[in-house]
Amino acid sequence: MTAVRADATAAVPDTYQHDLVPRIKPPSRRRRVKRPADLVTVVGPTLSVANVIMQLSNPKVGYGVYESRVPRGNAIKRPIKRARTTGTYLAVALMGSDSDREYIHNCVGRVHDQVYSTETSPVRYSANDSRLQLWVAVCLLKYFIDQYELIHGPLSDAERQMVLTEAHPLGTALNVPRDKWPATYDELLAYWNSQLAELRIDEPVRQELQSLADLSFLEFRAGAVGTIAHKTLGGFLTYAINAGLPPEFRSMMGWTWTADDARRYQAILTVLRVVDPVAAPVLRGIFRLNIVDLRVRRRLGIPVF
Repeated sequence: MTAVRADATAAVPDTYQHDLVPRIKPPSRRRRVKRPADLVTVVGPTLSVANVIMQLSNPKVGYGVYESRVPRGNAIKRPIKRARTTGTYLAVALMGSDSDREYIHNCVGRVHDQVYSTETSPVRYSANDSRLQLWVAVCLLKYFIDQYELIHGPLSDAERQMVLTEAHPLGTALNVPRDKWPATYDELLAYWNSQLAELRIDEPVRQELQSLADLSFLEFRAGAVGTIAHKTLGGFLTYAINAGLPPEFRSMMGWTWTADDARRYQAILTVLRVVDPVAAPVLRGIFRLNIVDLRVRRRLGIPVF
């Protein structure tokens, strides 16, 4: 089921909203969203790799990551560091100061200076291309909106507009000009729909994403322990990641999704709604610790990325 937005001339399918959200009945005491950080819920960790898949479905982003000459930023080669640096970037974008954001902008820019296509690359790309960074930032905004709406139901129009306006540092902390950030949800949806036809996941990128989803990459990173993690957790994690993807991206990964899968996921969400009041403040607290870590590293001269 896909939500539909109506304007004066036509009904526009809302492909940006998670397709389960229109079926979710908001709780009687729904937590209101007063700032983008309020979107963080217990569902977030299960949606992170799904969001990476969305980002890398842009072939220029996908090959930029696959061919990157900066191994310290690779989620497969350095998963713990990648989780820390990504968490720091997201925390700063949503909760940091202007000084924090300028620092992140400069640091990420220097890293991205090293990521560009070569003569043998299947596509031409530069990691500092603001058009690619806009796509990544819009995917990250979806990551936050989805995790809230899957627990609490759809945002109100006012909440959606506030989130969209105040979450612009997801892009501007990178290299996206402020005037390129969508000003309204309809602009966001128009941008999202315009990109869908250009997306694809080529086999080398798909294989790397598959290994990230099912933890099979740990077999090479952690030996027997990694194999155990892959065999015991990989199947469920792949299911949870699949649950967070829009249909177009599932198809690109070669994954299926059935009505039984959807019913099972709704049952899981029912349990997570009970857990969320306790877990969500902890997750937001981790974001605050990311900012503290950033500021301590800056003061001591320790690299963040």
